[in-house]
Amino acid sequence: MPKQRFYSFMIGTVVEAWIFSWTFMTRSWFFATFFGVLLIRRLMIAYKLDKVIREMMK
Repeated sequence: MPKQRFYSFMIGTVVEAWIFSWTFMTRSWFFATFFGVLLIRRLMIAYKLDKVIREMMK
C-alpha cells in the first residue's frame, strides 16, 4: 500500500471514529449506527491488511 493511500485510510478512520463518538454522545442513534457500521468495516479491512502484511514478512 502506498504511503498516500495509507495516510488517507488512517485519516478516514480517525474521522469516522470521531463522528461516531460525536453522534453517540449526542444520542443521534441513526447516525451513530451508520458510522459505527462504517467504522467496523474499516477496522475489519485494517485487520485483514495486517494479516496479509504479517504473512508476507515471514
